[in-house]
Amino acid sequence: MKQRILIVDDSPLIHQMYGAQFEEAGFEVLHAQDGIEAINAAFTQMPDLILLDINMPKINGYQVCRLLKDHRDTKTIPIIIETSKTSATPVADPKMWSFETGADGYIDKEEPMTAVDFVRPFLAKIPAKKRDDSQNKPMTETEIMTALSHLLDKQLYVNVTHLKELNERKNAFVTNVSHEFKSPLTVMKVGLEDILNEACGPTTPQQKENLERVIQTVNRLGRLVVDLLDISKIEAGKMTLNVQKVDLSELMEEVIRAYAVMVKEKKMHLIKDIPANLFVTGDKDKLMQVIINVLHNSLKYTPQKGKVMVQLKKWEKEVRLEIEDTGPGITKENLEKIFDKFVRITAEKREGTGLGLPIARDLVLLHGGKIWAESESGKGSKFVIVLPVSPAK
Repeated sequence: MKQRILIVDDSPLIHQMYGAQFEEAGFEVLHAQDGIEAINAAFTQMPDLILLDINMPKINGYQVCRLLKDHRDTKTIPIIIETSKTSATPVADPKMWSFETGADGYIDKEEPMTAVDFVRPFLAKIPAKKRDDSQNKPMTETEIMTALSHLLDKQLYVNVTHLKELNERKNAFVTNVSHEFKSPLTVMKVGLEDILNEACGPTTPQQKENLERVIQTVNRLGRLVVDLLDISKIEAGKMTLNVQKVDLSELMEEVIRAYAVMVKEKKMHLIKDIPANLFVTGDKDKLMQVIINVLHNSLKYTPQKGKVMVQLKKWEKEVRLEIEDTGPGITKENLEKIFDKFVRITAEKREGTGLGLPIARDLVLLHGGKIWAESESGKGSKFVIVLPVSPAK
């Protein structure tokens, strides 16, 4: 019994060329012009091997391959995907994607090796079998498209589940590593500060300068550890809020006082408009972290003698905090990425983890609020935080 080769291609020239080669080599040749014909030919005539093009009408070769490899009657049929390097394909790497969709082989139409020579090793592995051409009935186009939709839904579920598992493992790993770093860093900082404060004996000015630089580095690492722990908790849904009535006016004044030295060193003008007794309901420590992250960002990017304006407003059911600076501003393209994790929107080398604003966004959302940025390149930036006002008691 002759072995059957199913050629699937929308090019009559390919059918003529490959068909002649296979028939001359003693094979029985079947032909399909598109993906629908290919699936029905595979089900009803059970070829020994399928030579499958990628770009075809109705459904492409990748979809045909996935469907046939998912069906119990056709999953063992070798499928060789063939295309040309010069032809347009829906993916950047057609060879890699061919194997991802389940193909057994890949052949470039422009390669000098003949199709017959390429497929012989695959056919040699196929045991002799009695063929039953009546085992499957042809499917309608609607039935094929429905089957393909179900297959894609199943694949999507598998992919999403796998990505969720990987994300959970990543969060657990980051949490564990961060905890492992936290204790040694604390010990290092305490030891270095003892030496700096001459608890272990006198130190020279040069030694003190070096120690201060090392302590600054340890502090940066400490902030990175805390940021990573916060991100992991938020993504894992384990960030809890100690909800209470918070005087946001007082909290703002406290944060501004903490940055007085930085403002003085950069000779900046910090203008504030903070009415007293504006209350919100939330976690005081987490809200302080939000304000610190946003205000620090504005102060960091505002140049010497620049201006930063902090304004707190009460609306009917909201408290609105605006922090506006005269820094370099943000392009429209980067404005969409500014709250993305691990994305730096400036090529300029700066200290920091790139996590401050993403953490601020997530914490604001946990409080039922909103945060966004308004900016133009060269015209400074404004960050707006809106939080629900604390109900009167």
